[in-house]
Amino acid sequence: MDAGAGSPTLRAGHVTLREMALDDVDDMTVACQDAEIARWTTVPSPYEREHALAFVERRTGTPVDTERMRWGIEVEGRWCGNISLRPDEAGLAEIGFLVAPWARRQGVGSLAAWLVCDWGFRDGDLDVITWHAVVGNDPSRRLVERVGFRVMPGVARLRMAHRGKRVDVWMADLLPDDLVPMRTLLP
Repeated sequence: MDAGAGSPTLRAGHVTLREMALDDVDDMTVACQDAEIARWTTVPSPYEREHALAFVERRTGTPVDTERMRWGIEVEGRWCGNISLRPDEAGLAEIGFLVAPWARRQGVGSLAAWLVCDWGFRDGDLDVITWHAVVGNDPSRRLVERVGFRVMPGVARLRMAHRGKRVDVWMADLLPDDLVPMRTLLP
């Protein structure tokens, strides 16, 4: 499995997944200052240009990151987020993503997640993809449900450290047969 430097470009509808580039730094800096991104993700807060620059530089032009496969999300030539899979050796991977404020509610995140999951099952030798998020992150939950993830009932109590404290999380998983047809996500 490799989607670091030299990663495959994936496309569906108006969404392209590609390697991150230095040209993404300014948009990434603006997006990661968004209150919702700071609230629900682990990006540094406050987020500075240096954070984005370091993030991109660590992932471009270097050997493949074997712990995580990452893509930049692009729409009409503009960076609109990041998405990744973190695999283990037994055919399981965890999905993570961030969608810029200007790209939300346009199907960008759902198409990106579909592309990554489809690639993971077809070309990445994955058997199951998991997701988790802080309880209350309804946009992330709706996104994975649209792709076909099945959210487990209840919450996993104090399952994750987030911004210095333990928090409850929602968890979901996706098997190959759960992935919805891509056409259901296209505008």
